Amino acid sequence: MTRPGTPADRRAQLTAGLTALACEGCGAQVLVGKSSPPQTSVQWTIQAALDCAARTPPEHRPTLTHTCVALRDTIERAVRDGRLRISAPA
Repeated sequence: MTRPGTPADRRAQLTAGLTALACEGCGAQVLVGKSSPPQTSVQWTIQAALDCAARTPPEHRPTLTHTCVALRDTIERAVRDGRLRISAPA
């Protein structure tokens, strides 16, 4: 039987290897990781979702089936600028 981790352990598992990045469109700060050029992981916090919704017009808000173009562009720019590195998964 495995002993359940602490909240800090669970938080570390969700955020390990991710980099904080603010969307250039709305300023929402999300955690982003890339393990290959086509693969991107984005971890949204409740605060990031609230910030995005408050600062983005309804017609441009991301949904479960569509991506946020501004956030995608921010991530691509961060990779090009070296602020976000592509790293192989652990």
